[in-house]
Amino acid sequence: MKDSTTYKVKLPYVIEDVKEWPIYKVSQDKEKYLAEVIEKTKQETLELLSNEDLLLNELKTIRYQEIIRLTKNHWQSDKPEELEFWKAKKNELIRISDIENPEERELELIKLLDEIMNLYANEIVANFDPAKFNLARKILPFVFSRLLNAFPGKLYKLFAPGKSLHEKLQLNGAIEQIRALATKGTLIFVPTHFSNLDSPTMGMAINGIGVPPVTYGAGINLFTIKLLSNFMNNLGSYKVDRRRRNSVYLNLLKDYSTVGLTRGVHSLFFPGGTRSRSGAIEDKLKLGLLGTAVEAQQINLSNGRKDKIFIVPVVLNYHFVMEASKLITEHLKSEGKEHYLNKDEFKNSLNTIKFIYKFFTASPKIITSFGKPMDVLGNEVDFDGESYNGIHQKVKIEDYFITEGKITNNKQRNRVYTERLAKNIIKSFHENNIVFTSHVVAFVAFEIIKEKHEQLSIYELVRLPKEELEIPYFRFERGIERMKKELLKLKSKQKLKLADEIYEDTNFIINNGIKFLGSYHPKPVLKKTKKNTIVISSMKLLYFYHNRTLGYGLESLEY
Repeated sequence: MKDSTTYKVKLPYVIEDVKEWPIYKVSQDKEKYLAEVIEKTKQETLELLSNEDLLLNELKTIRYQEIIRLTKNHWQSDKPEELEFWKAKKNELIRISDIENPEERELELIKLLDEIMNLYANEIVANFDPAKFNLARKILPFVFSRLLNAFPGKLYKLFAPGKSLHEKLQLNGAIEQIRALATKGTLIFVPTHFSNLDSPTMGMAINGIGVPPVTYGAGINLFTIKLLSNFMNNLGSYKVDRRRRNSVYLNLLKDYSTVGLTRGVHSLFFPGGTRSRSGAIEDKLKLGLLGTAVEAQQINLSNGRKDKIFIVPVVLNYHFVMEASKLITEHLKSEGKEHYLNKDEFKNSLNTIKFIYKFFTASPKIITSFGKPMDVLGNEVDFDGESYNGIHQKVKIEDYFITEGKITNNKQRNRVYTERLAKNIIKSFHENNIVFTSHVVAFVAFEIIKEKHEQLSIYELVRLPKEELEIPYFRFERGIERMKKELLKLKSKQKLKLADEIYEDTNFIINNGIKFLGSYHPKPVLKKTKKNTIVISSMKLLYFYHNRTLGYGLESLEY
């Protein structure tokens, strides 16, 4: 980057002793940690379901939904004993329903609730094994370095000397400040989400800046993949079953995150909740997990602790998305809103290896852009973790949580704070988005076709016949020049960032962008012909990559 620090080497850990890492300490105190999570969820559940009839009906509903999940929507990750557990609860619920004494019935229901929460919690819980971590940090950088040096069809380069992992997986942004804050409070990394490999990319990036490992949620079906599960089971990932939607399970997940944050465990979650189906940077965030940051900060303050929680927005920048075709189809059909990872995307370890290989070999570089950290209110913070409001006045975080002279748990207020935090994260996403040449050529090509057929809807545009998908080179070149001029203006106002290649001449931008646009896909999304024209092979894919630079007003230009 022309004016940002980009690291191409592995930085030393801010805490060298693994046994001093928060994630290790929690893993050694797992039973007490789970007990705290379960007790918190239990109290919230009993507060919500304030009498035994409500609790009984909720437990009946949970049992019914679990039977449906295991019989009608079975996954390989489902354990055989689960079905027996839930079947056995039928007679138990009938027995409890027949108890006439309300107090006795309530005690039996609470006992059953405890059983269910213990089942959920012991499935969710993460583990951290220093030996496995040390093995991973020795092996994985070598493996990914080899992959990054090879190109599709040139496997012999896997073992040839070449560029290191951190020369291709570049780390950009407020890294020194993040490192300083990692020893002063708890970090929550909140990245954009475009691909199933965002998690391992983030893992390598966090390791690259020398921050101790984070805990993060991963789809439970990933744990059936031998290649991944052995590492994931021991490197801090907790399991999430997206099929379960009952309030007890969802609250347990939320409280698992909250308690971890109060214990100082650095965390990572995707605030968009799922991959961006449209290819655009998220403009709406899920407030559930994000709200755990606000709640955990309030709990720390209530307990007399001033340990601060810092939010670190991160933008993952690369030229292509493996699942682009599927995602944009789902977007256009308005489907896939609740799916994080479909079962058939990773059928076995071989497919996973192919996925990883193509992901890291098809792109010349991947830049992880770390935004400036903020507190849970979205305020800016300095290297010491002190907070500053919008007019750069120093503020105390505890003042935001005080009602009538004391720290209080006000859920409505906390939700307002979470919404405010979400807005500031979205703003940071756009400011730290790095525009690549592939984004530019995709945007311009799509806008030219859209201008030519301004009467057509997006659904009609993506179905245009082949003969309509050709652009004169001079028109395309002019469009690139106009967009570059506008990008430089936006850059000067710190509205976004630009890859170094954007500063090159127009022909370089075009050739470089076309080369890397959708590199993984069977056909090049754009192609320059001998007739001096630009040909589009897929309007759907072009639309997906075009959307990466929405939100800056660039579509108002005339191309």
